[in-house]
Order: sequence, then structure tokens, then C-alpha cells
Amino acid sequence: MIREATPEDVPAMLALERGSPSAVHWPESKYRQIFDKEGPARIALIVSAESNDSPEINGFAVAAVAGGECDLENIGVAEQAQRRGLGMSLMQALATEARAHNASGIFLEVRESNAAARRLYEKCGFAITGRRPSYYAAPIEDAILYALSL
Repeated sequence: MIREATPEDVPAMLALERGSPSAVHWPESKYRQIFDKEGPARIALIVSAESNDSPEINGFAVAAVAGGECDLENIGVAEQAQRRGLGMSLMQALATEARAHNASGIFLEVRESNAAARRLYEKCGFAITGRRPSYYAAPIEDAILYALSL
């Protein structure tokens, strides 16, 4: 089940992100800013655990929307829930929400070595648009830029 994230989801999002070495690691304050009405427009989606009475989440996606563009800022799927189509479902839901915000495309960058994420993005129809040399630290690595036209 995919739903909009709420401030109450922040601890679970943070825990999921901390358990994923390939996720972008944000401080808790950045997750809290997602819900700041004074900040940039954001789309924050949650994949809930299969049980309705469980507070656990299996995945999330966060994107900023501005100037007719949607920028995927962070995405993560719990290790035990991977390879079940949740990443694809999150990306499809994000595309739907981005269209509702009048975005003409979704843009993202990903570590060059993150083969699983790159396969997901390409399976979702994203195309490589460029590279940012030495964009990531610890370890230093290029970012591959992707875009999806909506």
C-alpha cells in the first residue's frame, strides 16, 4: 500500500535509510523539513508494511517539485522487501504525483556503482542525461544523471 508520508513516519524513514548503505543519508532535521509548509513543495510517499496494524514501512520516496520539474531526492526500500516490485511501484506513484503537480519530468542522480538502482530507473523508463564527476564523497564517485519525461 502506497500512501503520503506524515511527520509520524520520520523515525521509520530514518531507520530504513540508515539500514540501506546505498541510500542518501540525511539528518533527521532534513526529513522533518519535508513537511514544512513554508519550504519547497515536496512529494513524500511511503510503502506500508503488508499488515495494517504494523507501523513498519517497507519503502519511501521523497521528491522536490519546482518550476515544472520533479527532483527525486531520496528513495529507499527495506532490504527484506527488495525484489518484490516495491521500488517500481514507488516510482510509478511518484510519476502520478509529479504529473498532478504539473511537472513535465522527473530528474535524479545516482552513484555510478549503484547497479540495482540504475536498473530500476532504466526499467521505469529513465534515460541517462549526463554525469557529475566526483559528486559523491565517502567514497568519491561520479553521479549518473537520469531523466524521465512525463
